[in-house]
Amino acid sequence: AGMLLCAILSDTLNLQGPTTTEWDRLMVAVLSEIAEVDDIQFLASQQFKAKSKELAGLSAHGLVHGDQKSFSFKTDNFVGDVGFAVVETTDDEVIIDRLDELLPEIVACKKEKELSALFLAVVNIVELKGTLLICGPTELSLAKA
Repeated sequence: AGMLLCAILSDTLNLQGPTTTEWDRLMVAVLSEIAEVDDIQFLASQQFKAKSKELAGLSAHGLVHGDQKSFSFKTDNFVGDVGFAVVETTDDEVIIDRLDELLPEIVACKKEKELSALFLAVVNIVELKGTLLICGPTELSLAKA
């Protein structure tokens, strides 16, 4: 029950993420009772701190390739494959401060995977804000669209 509780808290950003459902909220309530967790906020904060500490130690390659998905698009103005990578952390500045190593890795990954565009979103899961890292004019154009 505790592991499932932690999984739901992680996936839903402690029930604050945009994909959170009423079912998630219900399951957290039920699972916290079964697992005898009195302070869900504390559990989530400790979980996010641990994840953020681990992410801070990852290489640029690990950050760009870690949580990445690719999508194919065909519109009147754009045809191609777009990659989107996400780093969720409690301390976004630690990741953003590594811009000089992240941008070349984004470019290398884009070339390696033959993507038309690749984005890296660094999301502060405490403040629920994100920073989008882009590596070229295609990304800039799509980000502005």
